[in-house]
Amino acid sequence: MKLTNIFLPIVLAVVYGLAFTGSGQAQDWSTALSYQISFPSGDTKEYTGETSFRGMGLDFRKEVAKATTVGLFLGWNVFYERIAETVQIETDHPGALTGTQDRFLNAFPIMLTVHRFFGKRGGPQLFVGLNAGGFIMLQELGIGISTFENDQWVWGGAPELGVLVQVDRNAAIIISGKYNYAFTGESALGADVNHSYLTLGIGFAWEAY
Repeated sequence: MKLTNIFLPIVLAVVYGLAFTGSGQAQDWSTALSYQISFPSGDTKEYTGETSFRGMGLDFRKEVAKATTVGLFLGWNVFYERIAETVQIETDHPGALTGTQDRFLNAFPIMLTVHRFFGKRGGPQLFVGLNAGGFIMLQELGIGISTFENDQWVWGGAPELGVLVQVDRNAAIIISGKYNYAFTGESALGADVNHSYLTLGIGFAWEAY
C-alpha cells in the first residue's frame, strides 16, 4: 500500500489542476466517467482467470488540434478468483504450497493519452487512442494462514478503439475497448510476469467533441 501513498497525492494534484485549467476553456475539454468489465489474458489469466465486473475509468481530454486530443486516464480494475492447486514460491524462501487460495489483483492504470476522432461533430464518431504510462499493481494471495503480497509500480501501455455518440450539445455516450499491457512486473509469489487484460467500457462524457 506504500505505492498508493506515493502516487495518490500526485494523481489528485494533476486532476485538480486539469479541472481548474479546463474550467475557462469548456469547449476544448471533456471529462468522461465509465464502467468497465475486464477480461484477463496472459500472465494475469494464469494468476486470476475470472472476468472482472468491478472497474471504472476517468478520462480528461483536451483538444489540441482538429479531431485530436491529449489527456490523462485514471482507472481501477479488480480481479479475484478462488482456486485450489499447488503453487510454486519463487521468493527468497522457495518452495511449494497446496490448498485453497484467494487471489486478488487491484490494477490502477495511470496514463497519458492521445486520441484521434473520425466523423462529423454532433454525430457518432469513431476514435483510436494510445495510452502510455503505467499501473499500480496490488496483489494478494492467501492460502491457509499464509498471505503473500506484492505492491508495485510497473510501466505499460494500452491501445484503444471506441465510438462516441453525441446525445446533447455538451454530452455524449462513450464506448471503448482497451488492451492493457504491463512491460514489467513480479507476481505475489516472486515470479516475473507481464500482466495484461482487455477492458470494455461504457460511460458518459461531458463537453464532448
